Amino acid sequence: MKEIKVFSPASVSNISCGFDVLGFAMEGLGDIISLKKIDKKGVFIKNISGFNIPLDVKKNTATVALLAFLEKLDYSYGFEISIEKNIKPGSGLGSSAASAAGSVYAANMILGEPFTLNQLVEFAMQGELISSESAPADNIASSLFGGIVLVDNFTKYKVINLPIPQDIFAVIHHPLISVSTSESRNQLPNKVLLKNASDQLTNIASFVHSLHTNNIDLMKLSLNDHLVQNQREDLFPYFKKIKNISNEMGSLCCSISGSGPSIFSLVSGYKLAEKIKLDIDKGFIKMGVKFNSYLSTFGSQGARVLQF
Repeated sequence: MKEIKVFSPASVSNISCGFDVLGFAMEGLGDIISLKKIDKKGVFIKNISGFNIPLDVKKNTATVALLAFLEKLDYSYGFEISIEKNIKPGSGLGSSAASAAGSVYAANMILGEPFTLNQLVEFAMQGELISSESAPADNIASSLFGGIVLVDNFTKYKVINLPIPQDIFAVIHHPLISVSTSESRNQLPNKVLLKNASDQLTNIASFVHSLHTNNIDLMKLSLNDHLVQNQREDLFPYFKKIKNISNEMGSLCCSISGSGPSIFSLVSGYKLAEKIKLDIDKGFIKMGVKFNSYLSTFGSQGARVLQF
């Protein structure tokens, strides 16, 4: 195999109660990475289409991840990469992570899978950290593993795939503005109250249990954030209005995806998810905010081969 094309999905991170440790892969939206083996050692960018991202291989998340992959493998040849960039940088939907994850996934497949998915997370994170020095691995893991993931960011990015509940859908809205991860993280508190930390621990434990038992009522109770959402809400003046629409329509939660500006609602039942998506669409139109919106399964397939 000399060439390969892969799809690397966008992702939602934090999932309300899981700041920096929970994420899920989106359906439909993602970057397309084309990789070709070449005789020259190193990584070279052939083409980038879609949204603008760096052409410098030391500043592009996909190529930095590939360089880390090659260094570990001690591969004597190289790769030529093309990126169809479909996820807007600064969207809060794992844009940098999708490129980094897709590149190492493609390289691993083209070379006969010398590394595990967990090892690929480590390489991809080298690219993700170019985007933000404090980036967690929830988006990377979501893009690589797919489904719903729980990530340990301090033990070589250990990833656990959680059960996907039945008949739960994600309604995702991306206002067409950009917010950098570093800017958003600057809004985070340096200290949290012990009560808030305790409430957050209770919620994340309850959420994980709700997935294992498919307990939707417990899931709804658990999907509340006590650490960061209040600090970030002021960055997005539309958020409270959209959250009210979502909650009044009967969603399980409405929260900020990653560092924003995208927001997501989790909904029980496809028909209700369609209605909530339509009503939030109308809400953004009424506020005069340009946006893209998506209806996805809660935990879709991860990176995958499109063409050999």
